[in-house]
Amino acid sequence: MRKLAVLAMSTLLVSTAAAAPNVLLEPWTGPFGGVPPFDRASPALLAPALEAGMAEHLAELERIANDPQTPTFANTIAAMERSGRALDRAATVYYIFSATLSDDAVQQVERDIEPKLAAFRDTITQNEKLFRRIAAAYETRTTSGRTAEEQRLTWLTYPNFVRAGAKLDAVSKKRLAEI
Repeated sequence: MRKLAVLAMSTLLVSTAAAAPNVLLEPWTGPFGGVPPFDRASPALLAPALEAGMAEHLAELERIANDPQTPTFANTIAAMERSGRALDRAATVYYIFSATLSDDAVQQVERDIEPKLAAFRDTITQNEKLFRRIAAAYETRTTSGRTAEEQRLTWLTYPNFVRAGAKLDAVSKKRLAEI
């Protein structure tokens, strides 16, 4: 009976939290660049924060993918690195809760959100416009006057996308997403 009450309360809190601003998405405050708001965090806030963070991150990446300017390190690779900050904050709290507070409520969030996170990652790596920009920046990594750090980041980004299936044909990408 207690499990049902906890699950019902979690469901109620999740739907209520979706309508209110979510503290897990806010920039962190405090020393050392800020700290997660653990004093205000709860399992009920995790899924709405992650879903909102994923939506925001995909919108940011879509803007990068549709940028009409010639792909460069600055407008593609660096822009990607700056994107997804809200999701990063929410995911940090989520993974800490998952590792240290794995009660029934957190486990339910994990069951619900992990398939969405997997689909989110597939959506990014299978974005053909974004990958074309990454590939163009990759091709000019050593001839465009980039610093060693910029070349390395470009080099890391490209093979990570390739390994995740960005160069596969449409049928193979679909199959990979199913797996």
